[in-house]
This record gives sequence, structure tokens and C-alpha cells, in this order.
Amino acid sequence: MLLAGGAVNGGRIIADWPGLSESNLYQGRDLYPTTDIRSVFKGVLAQHLHLQEKFLDQSVFPDSKTVPVIDGLVTT
Repeated sequence: MLLAGGAVNGGRIIADWPGLSESNLYQGRDLYPTTDIRSVFKGVLAQHLHLQEKFLDQSVFPDSKTVPVIDGLVTT
């Protein structure tokens, strides 16, 4: 996932890197996702729009309490 915009706290990569060996690839060709995309969206919504994490867990992404919010994605 790529974030773009004036408020993005960029210049870094936030991910786990399993490597490119065939055993680390999905079906021997594709990278496995290592970050739940909801974590990114929860981080942007919490930091940029100041939505409460409880609201995100219950209304925006129901049953996502175990998905962490990624902090520091946007400047406030």
C-alpha cells in the first residue's frame, strides 16, 4: 500500500520483509501480505480525522479489535 499527500509522514517503509526466496513467496511468485490493510486505514482515520479507536473497531471495521492501529502515518 502506498500513501500520498501533504500530511503523510513519509520517507519510510513500514512492513515485515520475509525475503524473496521461493519458500517465502505465495505460490512461489508473489509476496505474502505482512500488514493488515485495516491497520493502515485505522491509523489514517485515527490520526488525520481524529476518530476514536473504539469507533473504528465497532463501526468502521467491525470485529477488528485485534488489528492494531499503525501510529505516525500522518502529521497532525
